[in-house]
Amino acid sequence: MRHFLVRPALSLAAGLTLITLITVRWASAGDATTSEGCMNQWMFNGVWRVQATKVEPFMDGSQQVGWQVTEVWRNGTTQNIAPGDSWTKPQQLQLTDGTVITTTDNETSQLSQSTIDSHSLPASGQFQGVQVFRSSKGTVDPSNKPKALLITFDDAKLVLARSKPQFSTKKYDYRIKLDCTASATTAAAQGGSSEIPAKDGCMNQWMSNGIWKVRVTAVGPDNNNDPSSPQIGWTVTEDWVNLTGKPLAPGDTWASEQQLALTNGNTISVTNGASTQMNWGNLIYRTFPPGSSWTYQQRFRQAGLDVNDKPAKLIVPFDASKQNPRVGAPHYTVNPPNYRISLACTK
Repeated sequence: MRHFLVRPALSLAAGLTLITLITVRWASAGDATTSEGCMNQWMFNGVWRVQATKVEPFMDGSQQVGWQVTEVWRNGTTQNIAPGDSWTKPQQLQLTDGTVITTTDNETSQLSQSTIDSHSLPASGQFQGVQVFRSSKGTVDPSNKPKALLITFDDAKLVLARSKPQFSTKKYDYRIKLDCTASATTAAAQGGSSEIPAKDGCMNQWMSNGIWKVRVTAVGPDNNNDPSSPQIGWTVTEDWVNLTGKPLAPGDTWASEQQLALTNGNTISVTNGASTQMNWGNLIYRTFPPGSSWTYQQRFRQAGLDVNDKPAKLIVPFDASKQNPRVGAPHYTVNPPNYRISLACTK
């Protein structure tokens, strides 16, 4: 069965204009849906592993107008999802004097959360984002430090989306205290994120799983086909070969969303944007005659790209649990059938 991911509207990213009024309620550790932690501590609700790693002033020129918090998000499920798929609510930052800045206070903060909410993450994927909290008052008192960060979700809406991963705990909201730092033991208490099982390889090395033979031959900047334009992503050149005696498209054999892992641990999925998703569709929907090959270039793009954070690995996954039970269809002969191709070595 040929498949292709179509992302539904995200809670905040697609609905910023719908937010006209919000009543701010600051949750405490005693709230029925809120778990509490410290800086650098992994929080986990069965879907998202989240930690806050840094708090800094947010400046407009020489004037401080707010604060910014560096957040790390990891997908703790087996599906390709974005934080907004779990119905994220506007984030809140509580200051020492009890006042609260929310991401609905202005467009800068809204767009900042939209970048996090809309970033598509594969299973075990990671994204590091900087959440801006710009004060609606224009300036802030630098001595009035951030005390806690609140990341919340609308579980009532999520439970209606039965195709999406559901929280495994009633305490699915996070209150992260920014005036304490977790110990090494506590930081790991909520669990980490493991790589998907895969066969390791290098550049120019043919990888085979019984149905598809794949190799990566080049990695470069994505300037939208204009070398004079700013870099907006990365390109990966791939060779694919149909090893079977039947005409097949990768989507006919449950080829899943490719992931580009960067040096700092972040991942970019092919479904992270409409243009890269369409690009991936050129491969997924292409029918290969028996034994034939094709070379194509896959693009990976994300907002706020750091060109110094280089690509480290390409992950090419396949869902053998859906393909191999099919009667009369070719089966994967390697377990697992996935490829993890290092871009730092060549064979």
